Amino acid sequence: MKKIILPLTKGDATPRVRECLKKCSRDSVIVLESGEYHFWPDEASEHYCFISNNQHGLRRIAFPLFDQHKLTIEGNGARLIFHGEIIPFFAENCADIVIRNLAVDWVRPFYSQGQVVAADAGGVDVRIDRERYPYRVDNGRIVFVGEGWESPLTEGVFAFDAQTRAPAYLSGDSLGLGFPPAIDVEAVDEHTVRLLASFPVLPSSGDYLVFRHYKRNCPAIALSRSQRVLLEDVTLHHAGAMGVIAQFCEDVILRRCRVTPSGQRVFSVAADASHFVNCRGRIRLEDCLFENQLDDACNVHGINSRIRKVLDARTVLTERVHHEQHGVEIGLPGDRVVFADNTTLLSYADNEIAAVEAVNARFALVRLSRALPLSLVPGHVMDNTSWTADFTARGCTARRNRARSFLISTPGRVVLEDNDIAAPGSAIKISGDANYWFESGAVRDVLIRGNRFGDCCFGAEPWGRSVISIDPEIEECHLGQPRFHRNIRIVDNSFATFDPSLLLARSVDGLTFSGNSIVRTTTYPSVSPDAPPVRLQGCDNVEIANNTLNGTPVEVTADACLPVEAIRS
Repeated sequence: MKKIILPLTKGDATPRVRECLKKCSRDSVIVLESGEYHFWPDEASEHYCFISNNQHGLRRIAFPLFDQHKLTIEGNGARLIFHGEIIPFFAENCADIVIRNLAVDWVRPFYSQGQVVAADAGGVDVRIDRERYPYRVDNGRIVFVGEGWESPLTEGVFAFDAQTRAPAYLSGDSLGLGFPPAIDVEAVDEHTVRLLASFPVLPSSGDYLVFRHYKRNCPAIALSRSQRVLLEDVTLHHAGAMGVIAQFCEDVILRRCRVTPSGQRVFSVAADASHFVNCRGRIRLEDCLFENQLDDACNVHGINSRIRKVLDARTVLTERVHHEQHGVEIGLPGDRVVFADNTTLLSYADNEIAAVEAVNARFALVRLSRALPLSLVPGHVMDNTSWTADFTARGCTARRNRARSFLISTPGRVVLEDNDIAAPGSAIKISGDANYWFESGAVRDVLIRGNRFGDCCFGAEPWGRSVISIDPEIEECHLGQPRFHRNIRIVDNSFATFDPSLLLARSVDGLTFSGNSIVRTTTYPSVSPDAPPVRLQGCDNVEIANNTLNGTPVEVTADACLPVEAIRS
């Protein structure tokens, strides 16, 4: 193994990283010293990046890992501090990569925060530390200033409770306004601004407001078309997008990784802590911490490509519909694909890719090995099922973030075990859609066992009103119709929650809710006090048995919104 030292330097370490990478041969280790390294984008390598669920564009990269094999980056506890618009790690066409024992942060983060000093029907007064979060007010708009960038609000504000440092109860996005295109602002004094809006939810004095003013341009670690990647003892304090994003990768492990704020911040990364798109092999999260990120803890899914045109008996023009999926590849010759109706999500034919020709970032011509089904029409979708993963999350903690915790859409074997989860939305969401995000992946084998669910669903309604939501985005569930999801077991978990709704399940064949202990808390006022613990819509072969409430055996009732063929209890 070739050992290469990255020496500490008082200035920009980026050029030295480039020199180290030039020295790497197969089976090398880059060794960092225990200390603080600083990185600027000025002399960083440049690459046009199509990163799913993030913004695509020309990006500067501190550690550009291209076509590397058997490379370890040993951090030795080093802190990597970034300045301006730069991606810390980007790996493409790599194999056997290890990144361990280091922390990532920015001097000036891509979001800002302040503390509420007053709130009334006409607006909210917020005090902002201008040294940490520079800004100015121009013509009634607040503009935040960073290192080499300036930005107005892009997604409004987000409230965190001063005591719990978790999202404030029922505050949602922009205190109930969602994502307004702009919020009028006036300066009160040198460090205080007033947000001029009639917010549906008023924050309490002392609560924190996070100003969301940056697009998803700079994830911390991005992986593409790479195999056997281990991230171990890596701490991500911040990133201007997702923490870890992997697409078309195989066998990725996060072990003892932490996504957590630094200093007095209440926010960590700007989007999902971890995200896996069209990966295969095994995805494993072991003993990780995900907290205070501004989106979900983990999302695993494929991408449904919309059929724009049927050109001949074997050729289609496909479309990556959502703008954050533009440029993400369709697949490779030999990959298996299935076709599905976008209203029911039910697949009706499979085929094999013979050739792919990218037209541009949005459209691609796909030639299939066999004749297309006659039922295929524009608007239906195509999903690459050769790139789907087994997924395990064990011993992880997810809390205090915006939205949900684990979003799982993969037909591989899924195990969520021995985790501690408390989210303002659903702790676990199993969905699938072909009309907005186009995230594919009907599950076939899911085990949710031995987890500890704390208070969930205290945030905005779109994030979920059940601790576990199995809710594919389909129009209707009819009797006799095949179900979208299959074989989900929710067993031997503990639920400690203020609201009664534990499980929503739509279009599932084979669902078990058994051996779970339920404790009612008084942390928050109940949002849906009359909701049944379990709601079923179009489910078959359901078993609900041996559950307890406050230590006493209880029959957990199911509100079957549509008839189910069998509920055993």
